[in-house]
Amino acid sequence: MWDHSRVSQLMTDILSRSAASLVGLALVIATTISLMRTVVIPRALRSTISDLVSKAVVGTALGVARLRRTYAGRDSVMAAAGPTVIILQLITWLALYLVAYGLLLYGLSGQSMGDSMRQAGSSLLTLGFASGNREDQTIIDFFAAATGPIVIALLIGFLPTIYSAYLDREVEVTMLSAMGGEPAWGPELLCRHAVAGNLPAVSTLLAQWAGWSARLRMTHVTYPVLVWVRSARGTRHYLTALLAVMDAASLQLALNRSMPRHDAYAVLLQGGQALEVIYVFLFRRLGWRVHMPFSGNFLGGSRESQARARELPSWSRQMLATEMAANLDAAHDLDTEAILALQQGEDHPVTITREEFDAAVDLLRRADFPIDTPLDEAWEQFRISRSRYEYAVYAMAREVDATPAPWSGPRRVPTPTLWPTFVVDLLPEVSPPTEHTNTTPDTDA
Repeated sequence: MWDHSRVSQLMTDILSRSAASLVGLALVIATTISLMRTVVIPRALRSTISDLVSKAVVGTALGVARLRRTYAGRDSVMAAAGPTVIILQLITWLALYLVAYGLLLYGLSGQSMGDSMRQAGSSLLTLGFASGNREDQTIIDFFAAATGPIVIALLIGFLPTIYSAYLDREVEVTMLSAMGGEPAWGPELLCRHAVAGNLPAVSTLLAQWAGWSARLRMTHVTYPVLVWVRSARGTRHYLTALLAVMDAASLQLALNRSMPRHDAYAVLLQGGQALEVIYVFLFRRLGWRVHMPFSGNFLGGSRESQARARELPSWSRQMLATEMAANLDAAHDLDTEAILALQQGEDHPVTITREEFDAAVDLLRRADFPIDTPLDEAWEQFRISRSRYEYAVYAMAREVDATPAPWSGPRRVPTPTLWPTFVVDLLPEVSPPTEHTNTTPDTDA
């Protein structure tokens, strides 16, 4: 006669172990895919596991940072967010592999869940204090023993890649602080070059930052954790530095018609694409749906803004066509909703006012920067140019709590603007010429 309770218990045990095997196998596959997409494959791929770790760490850091009263305090908290994400990703992958192999051992053996996890941990970390005698368990032990060192070795190789990209980014940001201010600001960058009598170097700097922007776009989309790795000083940030360079390019195009223009167009194109692609790829896909009163667009501006740009002498129709073609290419495979959100941002005016623009022009005049464009026309040119990147950079600066530099938008926590030292305020005052008595002897006497 069948014992129904024992049969029921046996069926429950079989079902639970079968389910554990399936879940364990699925977890091994999911964790391996996450590891491959995050560390191994050099492409702009996302991983749900890595994203969840990043959101948890960054969300916690932002919550703690809000408790600090000053920006310096918030920056010290946020400085640990990026490195913490990297370490917790390793721990998460190892923990998931531990659970996965433990479930597989539990499903294929008759031992308890605790013994299965103990055996999996022994094999994964190559400790060797617990193992199974059956052939199927031995195979799992071999896979687990290979997985642990591989994961650790991949992270050891991953860290130099991350910090190499970080150092490449920060060298240019640090160099900019000498001629662009700290924090960097576009008008001050032009002022310092003008005062130093080295305006030709502006074109060289803009060309360097066009290449820097392309590298930023590639590295920060391929390795998203870099977005949260901050500069060594709280008064520097890669976003505000790029914004300063792009504002300097926009001001040069708006105010001066004689300086070289190609490099200014190049940095606006490459910088704008870098900002908008990172914004679309990272922040919009994280579910960020906050409506912000900033302006901006992705595909080279609305038809109205493009028509206005063509009417301005500072714009080259050939460069405008090149920009539109490049942006259309860059939009491939990006989130349509995010692109539309960026386009709709242009319905709002830029946040920089005419009074702020005039104040910046006054600083440039005091620095003897050559201005040969009527101010009304220059303001319209600058406003249109800035509308092409303001929305994306303001949104990202708010999200990562970047340095509150001038013209960089608001932060989550209201923060006073940090201003660089104005070089024109340090110029020696020119004394009026004094009258000299003619002491030359009179030769006619």
